[in-house]
Amino acid sequence: MTKEELLRMVDDLLPPGSNPTMFLATWDGWVPRVRPMALVRDGLRFYFGTGRDDAKTDQIAGHPQVEFVALLRKEGITGYLRVAGKAVEITGPATHEAWARGKGYDMKEFYPRGLDDPQCILFRVEPESVQLIVPGEMIETELPTAWFA
Repeated sequence: MTKEELLRMVDDLLPPGSNPTMFLATWDGWVPRVRPMALVRDGLRFYFGTGRDDAKTDQIAGHPQVEFVALLRKEGITGYLRVAGKAVEITGPATHEAWARGKGYDMKEFYPRGLDDPQCILFRVEPESVQLIVPGEMIETELPTAWFA
């Protein structure tokens, strides 16, 4: 699979603006915590938003290594994209640019001033490991992390 083929497949299965769900894992001391989150995608860059006072924000501050799984469904068959890496806070104008390109959900649902709300925080996942199972295939493929930079 080439990077272009992967991008076409991800565009088809996780279309921009569709508010796909991912399952994000963080570390709470020695205990993993997994929760569903809205995944915002800009090409092959992945983002999520949360609150500064949220437990996951504290967990990321203490241990920035995260992992998420996004289910890929096609014709009733499921595959997945699994990304492990470092969660890095995005600030300033880059926040609005990434959210707009990724067609992120309206943060005003959660924060009165949206992305400009001081309680709102945006993270980008910088991949260190990416695995893919194409729907209908039972083969897990390791993908080059350079494709996701």
